[in-house]
Amino acid sequence: MWRINTFFLLMLSILLTNESCGTIIWEENFNTPDLGVWGDEDGESLHINLDQGENWSINYDDCSLTAENDYVKTVSTSGGRFEALDCDGEAIWYSPWINISKYLDVNCELTARETGSGANSANKYLKAYFQLDDREEVLFEVNGLNEGNWGEAVASQMLLEGDSLRIVVRLNSSYANDKVILDAVRLWSDQPEVIDPNQLAEAGDLLINEVLFDPYPGGVDFVELVNRSEKAIRLDHLLLASRNDDGSFKKVVPLSSQESFIEPQSYLVLSENHEQVLVFYESRCPECFLNLDDMPAFNNDLGQVVLLNDSLEILDEMHYTNKMHHSLLVDEEGVSLERISLDEAGTEPSNWASASASVRFATPGYENSMSRENYETTDQISLEPKSFSPNDDGYNDYLSISYQFENPNYVANLKIFNSHGQPVCELVKNEPAGSEGEWIWTGEQSDGKKSRLGLYVVLLELHDQNGTVKQYKKACSITDRLE
Repeated sequence: MWRINTFFLLMLSILLTNESCGTIIWEENFNTPDLGVWGDEDGESLHINLDQGENWSINYDDCSLTAENDYVKTVSTSGGRFEALDCDGEAIWYSPWINISKYLDVNCELTARETGSGANSANKYLKAYFQLDDREEVLFEVNGLNEGNWGEAVASQMLLEGDSLRIVVRLNSSYANDKVILDAVRLWSDQPEVIDPNQLAEAGDLLINEVLFDPYPGGVDFVELVNRSEKAIRLDHLLLASRNDDGSFKKVVPLSSQESFIEPQSYLVLSENHEQVLVFYESRCPECFLNLDDMPAFNNDLGQVVLLNDSLEILDEMHYTNKMHHSLLVDEEGVSLERISLDEAGTEPSNWASASASVRFATPGYENSMSRENYETTDQISLEPKSFSPNDDGYNDYLSISYQFENPNYVANLKIFNSHGQPVCELVKNEPAGSEGEWIWTGEQSDGKKSRLGLYVVLLELHDQNGTVKQYKKACSITDRLE
């Protein structure tokens, strides 16, 4: 059994739990300054920046902001907080509606502060409310009402249950030098989340399907997962890891800190920056990418990729070396290793192969070029159309040579011969073919000249590392007048 070092367990426990405040459901610490509304020196204009997205909102309809220092906004003081200063009317801060249906005994709290000497409770206050499931606002039981010179207080409401909850804070400061401050808003539960077990991955549900560990310069490593189950799987209960030489975990990274899913029969590509993947490779599913802030580093020569659940149970694992690439690859840089069969173990080296040149050596977010899951057990090669006319008229301008192979480890050589048996074009030379793909011949010869009208023979030779050799011949013709 692999050893798990004490340091890792300590760090993981800190990452996954917070004993001082239970499970955080939602929080806002106002780290971004100048979100809100403030006045102008002309006495009339308003500056409005509500670019906080769906995180929270404000209503300032009853405020009168007639000077540059009149505001209801976030500031950078003390690491960030939300303030009202000389707003001459009530501003209302709203959290979003927060899903609490998966938690029991939900608790809310926030910090309410004030500065200055103004003591009029009608003009200087912070009132904290909660709403459950679209019902009326209810004042927090503890320090929900703060008026005049209260200094600092923590307003709280404990043991709430429902489907959704919203926090509403009404605040006002009608003094030029007195601030009313909202800070450290959070929801948490001391009880564990009530999780649908059908949303958690079991062994065999989610597999490591493709790994790029030696990217091009300017590129990044990626790990592709495939959900072969019929259930949506929670990502926030999954971890990606690498190992030290002694087998202990070197680095463990959670896939998500918030509830999110990988859908049934779908792919997910993990990387530090998906844009640096898509620079080099095409993807049929641009939305199938997830950026990790601190992706484990995978060495270029050998390493291990491990997928865990949050109970530290191994869901899947693969061990790689650069020797697992095809022996005839001139350069392994930028070439991923693809899983051949989902039914065979990820730790079996023979179940991995270099991605095909026909897909630019990687298939992030879609089916592997080396997969043999969906193919017949016989090889298929077809030419379409068998008569083509490369005259750029938009109709049958090129020959498509498509294939499907049972063995994904073939290396291909493809040559075109004229009717006299003379080679005119070496279209493919020592390229990993994969399980399926397509080559295109435009009628151009190896010297760049256009081929003459007439019959041609397509000769495809395949061989693998075990010495298996296959050869296929197909005929085609070039018709029409070449300009």
